[in-house]
Amino acid sequence: MNPSIRSLIAWLTSITRPVHKPLFVSALLRIINLSLDIVLFGLAGGGVMALVTSSGSVGPLLGWLVLVSLLKAFAYYLEQFSGHYVAFKALELLRTYVFAKLWPKAPGIITHARSGDILASLTRDVDRIEVFYAHTFAPLVAAYVVSPLAVIIAGITCGADLVWGAALALALSLFVVPVIGTRDALAATRSTLERRRDLAHHVTDSVFGKAEVVGYGRQELRLAEMEEVGEQISATSARARRVVAVRRGANVVLLAATCLTIVLAGAGHSPVVVAALAAGALRLYEGPRGVEDAVGYLDHSFASARRLWEISHAPELVSDGPDTYTGRAPAVSFHNVSYAYRTEGGERAGFALDSVSIEAPAGAHTVIVGPSGSGKSTTIQLLARYDDPDEGTITLDGVPVNRFTLDSLRTSVAIVSQKNQLLASSIADNLRLARPEATDEELMEALALAGMTKDIGAMPEGLATHVGMGANRLSGGQAQRVCLARALLMDPAVLVLDEFTANLNSELEQEIRANIAAAFPSVTIIEVTHRLDSVRGADRIVMLDRGRVVAEGTPADIEAGSGSLSAFFHENV
Repeated sequence: MNPSIRSLIAWLTSITRPVHKPLFVSALLRIINLSLDIVLFGLAGGGVMALVTSSGSVGPLLGWLVLVSLLKAFAYYLEQFSGHYVAFKALELLRTYVFAKLWPKAPGIITHARSGDILASLTRDVDRIEVFYAHTFAPLVAAYVVSPLAVIIAGITCGADLVWGAALALALSLFVVPVIGTRDALAATRSTLERRRDLAHHVTDSVFGKAEVVGYGRQELRLAEMEEVGEQISATSARARRVVAVRRGANVVLLAATCLTIVLAGAGHSPVVVAALAAGALRLYEGPRGVEDAVGYLDHSFASARRLWEISHAPELVSDGPDTYTGRAPAVSFHNVSYAYRTEGGERAGFALDSVSIEAPAGAHTVIVGPSGSGKSTTIQLLARYDDPDEGTITLDGVPVNRFTLDSLRTSVAIVSQKNQLLASSIADNLRLARPEATDEELMEALALAGMTKDIGAMPEGLATHVGMGANRLSGGQAQRVCLARALLMDPAVLVLDEFTANLNSELEQEIRANIAAAFPSVTIIEVTHRLDSVRGADRIVMLDRGRVVAEGTPADIEAGSGSLSAFFHENV
């Protein structure tokens, strides 16, 4: 369902209801501030003309200017204070609502959304909506109240013949200019944001799939694809910028026309009055300029609001089963599993897995290999029920995984992904996500199994070391090993390793494998890898290509079937 703008506004205002009263206070203060702005310029213009014509004195003029300036400054301060309160409160409400809606749908919705890092994308979308509360509502209200009221008061007190031209120009500025190119600008902005999400997704895939990109010699292709998306962003954003430029130019012309008509109609009127009106008109268009900016902000706000609405109203992909999983080292089986990704409209976008059957024996080490896009990651995500297959079943010791509660299943099936998921906190805090009650000694034992003992010893703060945003204070290998240690703390029944050795040297990899084998001799291990040494040490190999199993068996079976495991591996992987 594609919500209308009215539906989006009703939805947003229902979330941000607590800020509505302070928002109206901010708008009132904006009205006072803008009114005093016009008065200040009018006083200055009329006062200077009065001094030039010797019909006024400096003392009273300075007194009025100081008084109005102080009142304006006070109103401006209160407007900024209330406006920032509204903005930050709206941010809190929107982020809390959206992430509360996102949480039950994770991790499936995160893996399906084409937005690079969906959390960062959502944060940017919320920030764009917050702009509506910080920079849109108050300027819009003030513009349509202050500017027309100022012209009406000027017409009543100074003569309608002086301001008829200003009234006409202002009407064009308030009611015609804002709608110039609105539909095209909104479509261009939405397209730009979609292309930016595509670019974020492309860059994220390239960074985390760098081993495959380099291994298959796709560097130039990936760069060319990124450049193409960048050109699309430039083209669509240019359309929106052209609309903004036309609106800005139109308002400048109308401002000049307003001042000119006042001066031309001023014959027979007091020069002081004409000067005051012309000077005040210079600030009269602060309101229309606020409308002009607000309309530009609205383009982004509505495009982002639509994105948040779609995510918030998306159905949950999976639901809890009735049973709690309590097994140990189960046999994992995929029986004729087929799965297709969906487009935003819900249509199938081609099979990621097509009638896949895999047997991972209990307590054995099963390796899944295959080229990029063969369905390896999809396979392990379905095992943890990020989503359910369209056809077929996945079982643990013969029991379908959808019979189990999600918490018990995902506690028992621990996945160490090639993409490191660490919070911007300490190493200890990240590890205790697996076991909040774990002692420091237990944390160190898990880190030792992951080959992190020397690394932790070299860190002055030890377990209290902050990993940084996106784990940027750790090396790629250190971040992967912290994630592995966290998975081992869960004491899983099934350990899933998705390219966990991508940033490790062979010696360290072998040490970690030996540690896991000694500490968890009966755990069922399923590994996705591109390393030949990992394949040779496996109990069973499964080769995927284009969503189908094309070869499986023990290393000896593969060796016998192909004549050379090394040749087979390099030819297909």
